[in-house]
Amino acid sequence: MHRYFHISTVFFFLSICFAQASFSSDAYIKVDDNELGQGILRQRGIECLLITPAHVVENALKVDVTVADKTKYPAEIMELFPGDISVLRIKGDESSPCSHASWSNTSNLNALLEKENQGELRTMLADGSIRITPVDIVGYDKYRNINVRPTHQSDAILKGESGSLLYIAGQLSGMLLSVKDGIGNVIRQDVLANTLALFFEDSHQADRQGAHQPNSKTTANPPAQETALTGQPGISGIIAEGAGVEYPVTLQENSPVRLRFSATGDTERYSVEIWDSKHKAVYRNPGKNYSGTESVSIPFTPPRNDTYTLHITGTQGEGKYAVEIQTIALDSQLRSPKNIIRIGENATEGILAQGAVAEYQVRLEENSPVRLEFPATGDTGKYNVEIWDSKKQAVYRDPGKNYSGTDSVNIPFTPHQDDTYTLRIIGTEGEVKYTVRIASIALNAQLRGDANIIQIGGNSVEGVLAQGAVAEYRLELAAYTPVRLNFSATGDNGKYNVEVFDSNGNIVYRDPYKRYSGTEAAMLPLTVSKNDTYLIRLKGIEGECKFSLNIMRAPGKS
Repeated sequence: MHRYFHISTVFFFLSICFAQASFSSDAYIKVDDNELGQGILRQRGIECLLITPAHVVENALKVDVTVADKTKYPAEIMELFPGDISVLRIKGDESSPCSHASWSNTSNLNALLEKENQGELRTMLADGSIRITPVDIVGYDKYRNINVRPTHQSDAILKGESGSLLYIAGQLSGMLLSVKDGIGNVIRQDVLANTLALFFEDSHQADRQGAHQPNSKTTANPPAQETALTGQPGISGIIAEGAGVEYPVTLQENSPVRLRFSATGDTERYSVEIWDSKHKAVYRNPGKNYSGTESVSIPFTPPRNDTYTLHITGTQGEGKYAVEIQTIALDSQLRSPKNIIRIGENATEGILAQGAVAEYQVRLEENSPVRLEFPATGDTGKYNVEIWDSKKQAVYRDPGKNYSGTDSVNIPFTPHQDDTYTLRIIGTEGEVKYTVRIASIALNAQLRGDANIIQIGGNSVEGVLAQGAVAEYRLELAAYTPVRLNFSATGDNGKYNVEVFDSNGNIVYRDPYKRYSGTEAAMLPLTVSKNDTYLIRLKGIEGECKFSLNIMRAPGKS
């Protein structure tokens, strides 16, 4: 049964004939004998093409199209465009299906929307008849979207109506893309024309110039909606409960941006989502609704180069919104080959958002521990830290440890070999500035040098260890002459353990469960069974720790 405005019987028959003649969805689409949709026909050269939402035909194996005279044609996908738009080719040797085309380049749509608050969605059924659904215009913006809701509660926008055409005051005004909570999201006809302008302009120019000029080129302005919104003055509109608006924006992998929603003073509430070109949500915070009474900043890092869609959905009331997409950092800054840190030089600064990665190259030497210093920047965002070797193996990683820009952080690290390492700083929450400097803790030449000799009753030897670092000292001991290894408290919280080897590399003392801390003094008694030169090895187990060691004979021994 058809649905119409409440009009007289005479006008009823006149309007339905008129709708079927010219004002309608141009085609009924059946995909893989299952999914349904609508489309609008448009001529390109000698071809008849069909425009429809991309999700209707995406991944389709078979597409069949029925036009107004009930003729059926097979179709194939030609092109997919950002913003859920696709173009299909009607298969056949003639362009006769396009004799039913409703396409028009709409002008003055803004003026029409300012004075009209109702329209009609026109949908072709499988038998070629037209269903007319009166709709109220519940929201729109000047950049892409018109939101509509059925005027009568008994009506609904159903599955299979994507691609239906919106008419306002008899003028083609847009194509239905999606439905959520009973609200239809329509792409404006002028925006649809801009999106496809270059695609259709190339063909017309080629037709005019002829095939004998193969090197001729066509120049056209890029579609307005395909230009990245970053750094632009911003976009704004009106949103109502249940209504949604969409904006495509081209973003680069690992180049975080900030969605800045300005306070408009209105009390409406809305939610925000970001979808990639495969219609997968890459940002969603379902429990978070924002208000027009507050300024909101949402950081987002694109996982790859793509054209994303910003979805704004009204959740309560009605009011204005205004959003600007600002660049936080570029991947070329965060992961540049020029990002090199040298030990002891000035600090390096940057800014991250959740999901973004900054990388720095640093040349380090085996068993020469360093300290990664992150001073507090005051930001509440969080990050974690990884270190990778030149073979892309993670040699330091603590995924459960997130650092905040409100804290000063020191991370000790000991290289396992001479290598060029990659320091990776990964945003894990919010937006955060960071400052990093790498300082030397000790050198391998100091920790295991030839001069590292300790004598019984001589001066203490001192040094600094970090987790994974090793300090070694040689000591002459006589058989069955007990001595004491005395470790003084240094005040540090780090920990280390102790091993003793003979000159053949045989272990003479090891207790892997015994750990010494810089916060306490400790004494280790030791007696060996032969005269030899022994090696005392101190190994950093946790954190960073100073040590102080001297060797004394046991009491009562001469």
